[in-house]
Amino acid sequence: MKVIALVSSGFDSISLLNYYINKNYEIYPIYVKSGFKWEEEELKHLKGIIDHISKSYKLIKPLKISHAPNDFFEDFNKRAFINDEDVEIPFRNLDLLISALKYAYAVDANLIAIGIMGLVAFKDNSYNFIKTINDLFSMYGDYKVETPFLGMSKKDVFDRYFIKELFDKAFCCMNPIDGKECGVCSKCKEKESLIL
Repeated sequence: MKVIALVSSGFDSISLLNYYINKNYEIYPIYVKSGFKWEEEELKHLKGIIDHISKSYKLIKPLKISHAPNDFFEDFNKRAFINDEDVEIPFRNLDLLISALKYAYAVDANLIAIGIMGLVAFKDNSYNFIKTINDLFSMYGDYKVETPFLGMSKKDVFDRYFIKELFDKAFCCMNPIDGKECGVCSKCKEKESLIL
């Protein structure tokens, strides 16, 4: 079975990959660039993660890099991303899923996976959003978006699915400084809370 896995270099994405490794799926990872300031570092770390996994799991395909329109979100790179409310990027998961749908079409896959948990009340981070997306995508064929972690806590996902040997390769920062995590943004705080 093929799955298009929307990934970054964070804990949720590494856990998502491991979830489908455990199911012995043929994994097609995709990273969607949108012009945000963390993408260069995130992508560098993600390539290392995929490379590490591919040494022992032969059903993971090379990373596909896609590009979403970014001409409306220049101001987001000026944010500090300290508070959770600063993190919401309008239509973000919609952009990601549309790119993944196109990739699914290109490689003849039907299943698309995204590691959202629904813990934050963003419009595109809920059961209702995923149901609506699945209804929409079904107009184009037998496509399904799967969210195996929806309703779980980050700590539960980390404890159950994260590949612990990849901890040092994970990169979770929205304000990277000289290639390193800032330690104060919302994502850095999240990472710290997982290891306490």
